[in-house]
Amino acid sequence: MRRVALKVTESQNLDRDDQSAMTEALARLYGAATQSISDIVGNLTASERAKLAVFCYGRAHLNAIGLAIAATCDLDHLVAASHSATAGQTLYAQSREASVEKPSRRPTITLATASTLAAFSWQQPAELTA
Repeated sequence: MRRVALKVTESQNLDRDDQSAMTEALARLYGAATQSISDIVGNLTASERAKLAVFCYGRAHLNAIGLAIAATCDLDHLVAASHSATAGQTLYAQSREASVEKPSRRPTITLATASTLAAFSWQQPAELTA
């Protein structure tokens, strides 16, 4: 049985240009905070941003960056970049939810005071005191 090779419809020059632009942006993203992501990806095309969002989202350590980049993309580009309508729609929806959520603050830790310590009786059982 003969195997059929996959044919790539996009030009290889365009792919190389996309890869070099995305590689440069990815290098800057590694050290960037999520607030400066829009500055970094601002000069990329919508297609490049969507591809970079899908790439980053697929890596655990870049997941939040992928969501932040996806928030700058439209649904059509995310679906095309992920090669799946379901994956593109999920990434689109999660990026919109993540952009609405505010980072939560850590809960404050309170230390016991003399009055709260007095409320507990730290007595040893009777058989141990005798």
